[in-house]
Amino acid sequence: MNYMQLSNLKAGLRAKIEKILEKKEIKIKLASLGLGIDTIIMMVKNDFIGAIILAIKDNRIIIDRDLAKKIDVKVL
Repeated sequence: MNYMQLSNLKAGLRAKIEKILEKKEIKIKLASLGLGIDTIIMMVKNDFIGAIILAIKDNRIIIDRDLAKKIDVKVL
């Protein structure tokens, strides 16, 4: 498959989360925010430094760049 790190997704693009390479506790926390496998997200803001802002349906969430590097997505 052709995956990329969430941290490399450009603003305005939509993607589907394919893998989360993190501990179970972090996966549970992400799931509580609406981020899980097969979730469709849109990158709202990514300056390629610092945190990123994602849209999940009508919600916006901020994700730390180091965490975003551990999330693999497929661009839609």
